[in-house]
Amino acid sequence: MKNYPVQIEKYGVQVWSNEMMDELRKTECLCLNCANLRPGTSDNCHKAARMYEISVEENVAMAVTRCEIWREKPKLNE
Repeated sequence: MKNYPVQIEKYGVQVWSNEMMDELRKTECLCLNCANLRPGTSDNCHKAARMYEISVEENVAMAVTRCEIWREKPKLNE
């Protein structure tokens, strides 16, 4: 590991966090940058929905790096 994890509080629980990866996840996770991700709608990505359930149940964060149904989000102001 390049950056050693630190303990932080997340949702009222102490967890270990790799803060470098937390920042990368926001910009590089396929799910967070996919046109299929539509939380709260009937056509939300079923894969992302299942991983979100695990994330909530287990208080973990995941960055998806591979997916067969990824679609690029439309650029704003195009």
